[in-house]
Formats: sequence, C-alpha cells, structure tokens
Amino acid sequence: MAAAWITVVAPYLPEIVRLARPIFTRTPPPLVDLGQQRRNDVVDAQIVELQDAASQNADSIGKLAADMQKTIEALHLAAARAEARLVRAQALALVAATVAVLAFGLAAWALVR
Repeated sequence: MAAAWITVVAPYLPEIVRLARPIFTRTPPPLVDLGQQRRNDVVDAQIVELQDAASQNADSIGKLAADMQKTIEALHLAAARAEARLVRAQALALVAATVAVLAFGLAAWALVR
C-alpha cells in the first residue's frame, strides 16, 4: 500500500519541497543606530513570506488531495471491473471444467461400449 501511495505522490514531491522550503529574508547584521527598525522590517518581511508559503502549501495540499481523491475513485472503479472480470472468468472455467468432465465421461462410455 505504501508503494502505491508513493507512486501517486512522487510527481508532486519537487513542488511540495519547493513550497515547503521557501528562501526567507535573512536577518541583517546588528546595526547600532537603525538596527531595531531594520530588524522589525526584516521580521515583517519574513512574516509575509511565511504567510505566502503557508497559503501556497495549503493550495498545493488541496490540489494533491483532489488528485488523490480522483486516483482513489479510479482505483475503486478498476477494482470493481477486475472483480467482475474475475467472476466471469471463474464462471467460464466452471463451464469448461464441466464440459471437459462430460466429454471424458462420454469418451469412456464410448470406449467401454
């Protein structure tokens, strides 16, 4: 089950990693005169970047969930079709076995007679 899940998610991994690891604004070195204001500006920029990254991650997760739902529905449909084919194959095998047993019996009866 885990291998199937990985194959579904594998195409989206680079995008997920890219969005989960944004490049944040670096904190400037401490300055004596305008240090606090500049530091506050950097913190504000980092907060905006984090909010953007979080919203992009939420969008990506929503898309991934929708794609996974479609995949699961397709798998359920394929499983139902495979089950129907299996039932038909079993019925055909039963009919073939019955005909073979009857043919063997008829051949045995013809040899004895």
